[in-house]
Amino acid sequence: MPKDSRPRRLLALATDNWPARGYWALLTASVGAALAFPDGSLAPAPLLLTAPLSTMAMVLPVGPGTGGGGAAEVFATALAAVPLLLSALVNAAALGALTHHVRDSRAARHA
Repeated sequence: MPKDSRPRRLLALATDNWPARGYWALLTASVGAALAFPDGSLAPAPLLLTAPLSTMAMVLPVGPGTGGGGAAEVFATALAAVPLLLSALVNAAALGALTHHVRDSRAARHA
């Protein structure tokens, strides 16, 4: 298997079925709500939707609220978004793989 096909396959699993796409839509809506209302009760929703991997990002010494201002704050927020996006990709790929497995096992049962 060529090395470049693994990331492509992971991306395909994360985007080529309706449950994974629904997960991305829900995550996008929760990030939008967290950005629109940062002090609201929906602010931690993206972290909960990308758990368990996103909980490892909580130990990073960067993120919103890091000391400094201006460019340092923007850089820290962008750096904190990377683990969140990677966690979302892994969760969507796992959901896609599960969907493919269920679909394939149903097709094999009815064949």
